[in-house]
Amino acid sequence: MGMALVRTIYPTQSLASATKGKSLLDGMLIIDPHAHPDMNPEYWKDHSASFRFMKEVGMAASGYFAIGDFPQTSRTPFGSYYDIAVRMIDYWMNTVVQKGFVKLVLKMSDIPAPGTETPGAILGLEGGDALEGRVDRVDEFYKLGVRIITIVRVHNNELGDMMSARPGLDPGPYSGGLTPKGRAVIDRMQELGMVVDVAHCSTATLKDVVAYCKKPVLDSRTNLCATGNNCGRARTWKEMEWIASSGGVVCSRPVAWDKQPSKTIRDWANELLEMKKKIGSEYIGIGTDGGGGFRRLSGYNDVRDLGKLAEALTDVGFTREELAAFMGKNVYRVLGKYLS
Repeated sequence: MGMALVRTIYPTQSLASATKGKSLLDGMLIIDPHAHPDMNPEYWKDHSASFRFMKEVGMAASGYFAIGDFPQTSRTPFGSYYDIAVRMIDYWMNTVVQKGFVKLVLKMSDIPAPGTETPGAILGLEGGDALEGRVDRVDEFYKLGVRIITIVRVHNNELGDMMSARPGLDPGPYSGGLTPKGRAVIDRMQELGMVVDVAHCSTATLKDVVAYCKKPVLDSRTNLCATGNNCGRARTWKEMEWIASSGGVVCSRPVAWDKQPSKTIRDWANELLEMKKKIGSEYIGIGTDGGGGFRRLSGYNDVRDLGKLAEALTDVGFTREELAAFMGKNVYRVLGKYLS
């Protein structure tokens, strides 16, 4: 997820609501497990995943991810990893949650029905750095409402290694996979009911997490790297198959990579078609990373454009059942393994 100190991105008006795609999504359970909506403008602004747009597209729930290693990508330090992550969560609780714009999801019964007026907010922590290797911090974030933790992000931490170092950033020492502290954190997450998210995990860390976890794992935001070369934060077929073997879900985002062929929504649909064929329609989902300030596909401005994706997926051969599984049912299944 790219970020500067303050980044303002104003999406152009989406036409998704006027397309055939919008009608395809009517009544469908839509869950985006990885996004950064309605962030504190003290850090940056990207309106592409706002609760307002969730309501327009009929989204049942979205991830609200605080950043666990924010000082790694910010030019101006604001405090410790832990303090900043807590401040991000407090901001949402005191604004969109308190004002009733979104409904906090703490258990499965809190997930709104499709098309409900008030979408659900699933709090997440992207980057286990904020835990500082302390298992008791898992309990602290659970009490704050966090239900998904992404083990690593753009910095190697006490739990494991990340996928790809950013130019100019110190990646920190490599551990070679999931660490003993990482295993202890995962144990506590599974006991409490917090989803284990392997987005950003290195190949070795991913392999270890899949082998160690007793429940399905989620990769909440990635893309396909079919060549296996210069993949950055995208996944190879082998890595996707590991996630699927756990019963988990590989979530794809609408990002245009310089080293990848995907540039348009139709390209995204074709990529998802290949993923469906290779690992199965029950193991893929959306993870838009909305609000993350990334380079979006042509034609995708905000979550309302999921309607355009729905139309493109139908055009390339997705059945309505497969579309529903991709848009939310698969993620719902994984959430159900953790949340009470």
